[in-house]
Amino acid sequence: MVIDLQKVLERFMEEHVALKKELNHVQEMTSHMVAILGSEESKQLLQEIRKHMLTFMQQLEAHEHWEEAEVLPVLAEYAQMGVEPTFLTSTWVMEEDHKQAERFVRSFLEYVDICKCADRIKLKKAISLLSVACSVLSEHLVSEEEMVFPIANQLLSSIHTQS
Repeated sequence: MVIDLQKVLERFMEEHVALKKELNHVQEMTSHMVAILGSEESKQLLQEIRKHMLTFMQQLEAHEHWEEAEVLPVLAEYAQMGVEPTFLTSTWVMEEDHKQAERFVRSFLEYVDICKCADRIKLKKAISLLSVACSVLSEHLVSEEEMVFPIANQLLSSIHTQS
């Protein structure tokens, strides 16, 4: 079980690093877009950012499904033994964070779809929606890490103590 848990934690962290890297890339592209706001290039960059966010959301969905199937059941079983009484509340908050982030990303994507011109005001609104989405997503990833790692470390400690 220790080896399985360690593998799960390694994958969890690898996926989080990749997701954070993609978010950072989107934020860098967004900063560049702000610098060239209103130009034809900014309109093209907005479409590129849109594609990256679609890919990011697919990766996040796959990660979330894997977490629900592999990570949370192990941690929930351990939490039910009384070691981590706030676990269920924490998972609910994480799910709500994820839903909120999805809503912001969807709003951004929908707005980009109707934002056909390179109008500065529309581009600023798109950037604003994207900034909020990225912020919520970043916080969501950090919250997951702050919930998963302490419980996993307690579980590993407990297993090592019993052996």
